[in-house]
Amino acid sequence: MKEFDDKLDKALKDAELDDILDSIKNENAKKTQNVSYIDEIEPAKKSEPCEDKTEKTLTKKKKPPIKAIVIVCVAVLAVIGIVFGVIQYTSTAYLKPYKEKYGIDFPKGIAEDFCDAYGENQRVVGKLEIPDSNAEFFVSSEKDSLSPHFENGSRANETPQFRSITIYSKNADIESVYSTAEKYNNAKQEVTFTDIYGNSVKYQVVCAYYVNTNPNDDNGYAFPYNLSGTLTEDSFDDFEDRVLTRSLFDAVENLSYTSQYLTISADSDFMEQFRFVILCERVDGKIAPITDAVPNEKVHYPQIWYDENNEHNPYWLSSKWQPTYE
Repeated sequence: MKEFDDKLDKALKDAELDDILDSIKNENAKKTQNVSYIDEIEPAKKSEPCEDKTEKTLTKKKKPPIKAIVIVCVAVLAVIGIVFGVIQYTSTAYLKPYKEKYGIDFPKGIAEDFCDAYGENQRVVGKLEIPDSNAEFFVSSEKDSLSPHFENGSRANETPQFRSITIYSKNADIESVYSTAEKYNNAKQEVTFTDIYGNSVKYQVVCAYYVNTNPNDDNGYAFPYNLSGTLTEDSFDDFEDRVLTRSLFDAVENLSYTSQYLTISADSDFMEQFRFVILCERVDGKIAPITDAVPNEKVHYPQIWYDENNEHNPYWLSSKWQPTYE
């Protein structure tokens, strides 16, 4: 009986060992089904901790053909070129009839509203609008016997502290709408300049005055109203004092050094060789018209005005200011 029990135990042990071996073989077979090859792994050195990896495998990847890559790149570049070509054509197609009409090249990005004016006069740099005079006209970069123009080298694409434009009274009768406090208070006081690229800047009229153009009419001095550039702070303060005393009405207490200004001057019959001048300050946003301006009781006129009116010039000791630019 004991002999039978011993044989039974041995058979059971053999059966368990076979099952274990079979299980291990099956598991290894599953892990190696999708592996092309297995690198040999060097045994870990005793001084270094073993990496937590059971096996290190590498799978070879097929490299895409170089020719296919080149074809794809060329196709992508071609598409990009077509897209940019379409965009460029679309952005300049409106110029084609104007080029054919005038036979000239137009500045890149010029607004279509300016194409006819530029085609007729390549010195056109923008458009000036003065609603109070129901006026809208193009401005050129150089002096012209008929067209308004920038003075002293001012340019439409510059943004200095001061720019000046000369106009003719037939372009806009600014004197009739800004020469008194009452007229000024009832005006919109708005001026807009738009360059040939469609960029607009809005200004508000802040003062108006007369200047002589012949120095002999003011003891050898002509007030430099047609500024172009950026003044030093000291020079700006001197200009502010002088221009506000010359103003025909008191509308603002002071001027800001950090603002931008546009001077517009026109011929006048007030006195021979005099000009009527308005100083406009840039406004970003909606203009709020000033309605409480009062007449300036002590206007600083050129000397000839006092002579012809038999009055004493209270400003006869004033220095002959000249601008100092940065």
